[in-house]
Parts: sequence; structure tokens; C-alpha cells
Amino acid sequence: MPSGFDLDSLLHFTPPQYVCERCFALLTDVPANFAYRCPVCDMAYVPTDEFPSAGDYLAARGLALTYEDVMGHGQRLAEIARQTRAGLTGQLPDYTPMRALLETIGSAQHCVHFTTFGISAWFVGALKMAAQHIDVRGVISGIKRDEVFRELTTYASDAPRLQTRLFGQESQWFPHQKIIVIDGLIAFKGSANLTDIGWRKAAHGREVVEVITDIAEVMELNNRFFSPVWVGFEQRAQPEASKTAASSYGR
Repeated sequence: MPSGFDLDSLLHFTPPQYVCERCFALLTDVPANFAYRCPVCDMAYVPTDEFPSAGDYLAARGLALTYEDVMGHGQRLAEIARQTRAGLTGQLPDYTPMRALLETIGSAQHCVHFTTFGISAWFVGALKMAAQHIDVRGVISGIKRDEVFRELTTYASDAPRLQTRLFGQESQWFPHQKIIVIDGLIAFKGSANLTDIGWRKAAHGREVVEVITDIAEVMELNNRFFSPVWVGFEQRAQPEASKTAASSYGR
């Protein structure tokens, strides 16, 4: 008997609801009327009369992940993932990893988070385009070209919603992860840096690219490899920074 869609699977569909204001961790199960601490950076959210819950505060700050049609959005991303896997196995040779990534970023409705060792001017331009309508946040190390550095610093005003943390290579602890998380629903991971050459090499089996659609794994990738590094940059710059940001409600 052919397998079909089991409605029971909808009970396991628990997409992230918010992102933390400080570290941009993906959050679920935010309590309605109690104080809440981010499980990644320990930032405290304390109820007030204006914002009786952390969710109310985060929504007011534009950090709620809400959709007009979350199922439709999920189906669109799932179709991209299916075609990506078919492309990587040679079933759809014209559906390249680069095409998959661009379609996914183009479909994003809320945010893109990424970490990379190295980035090309081509990808900076693509991310600046995306940042005209969504939030794009990235941790970047290993920048080798002055023009790329200038695009991310001198000309950052081209895309105010593109926020980056740029690491030098002064120690062995600079980030080397390569992940991209879109809307907290789908992610790419592997060996390819965010360079056009790297992602085109992946189409020929010279770089590893894997698409992730298990939401729990997507959240773990974000909260383990992106958010701690993001907030760690803040702590390097401001060692005495409080774990409760000044903008937190209830402070």
C-alpha cells in the first residue's frame, strides 16, 4: 500500500517562534507570563506591565517569526530541499547547489543567519540584495580581499539590515564553520565557504554541501554554531557586558 501523509506528523511541526534580541538564537516554548532566559546567551527577559511576556517584547522588537501561511512556506522550502538533493545525486544535474541556495535565500521571509570562513564580493552583493527586505546576520572570518572588507564596513549603509561580525586571524580560535540558516526552517552545512567558486565546486563534488530540513537540527545548528560565536564577539569587544542587555524589558 503506498504511503501517504499522516496528519499526526503535524504534531511534530514546531518551528521556532522568536529570535533572541542579543544572540539571535532560535527560540520556542517562550512562557506566557513568566521571566525567561535565553538558553544560549542567558539574557533575561522580565515581565512588565507593557510587555507581560518575553514573546510580547520580542514581537514588539520585530523578532517574532510569524507567517501568513507557514505550511505553504514550509512546502516551498521542502521542495527546494528535495530538488537540491536530487541535484547532488545527479538526478537533476541542472539544479546546482548555487541555484538552491539563491532560491532559498530569495524565498526567505524573516532572516538569514550564516557563518563562513571567507566570502566573495559576489555573495556579499547577493546578501545585500536579500537584506533589503529581511534581516541578514553573519559571522565572517578569513576575509582576504580589501574590496570585500570595504563592502562590509565602509559601504554597510547600502543594506542596514545586513549585520556582520568580522573576525581576524590573530589566533587559532577564529570561526571556521560554514552554515546558512534560513527562517529557522532550513539550513545548509558543509565545507563550502560563501564564495561563488566554492559553491560551484560543490556541483562537481569538490565541496561538501548538505541541506537540512529537520527543524530541530536546523535550530541546533543555529544555536550551537552561530549564536554563541555572535555573542562571543560582543564579549571580546566588551568583556564586562551585562548578560541582561540594556534594552531588555523590565530592566
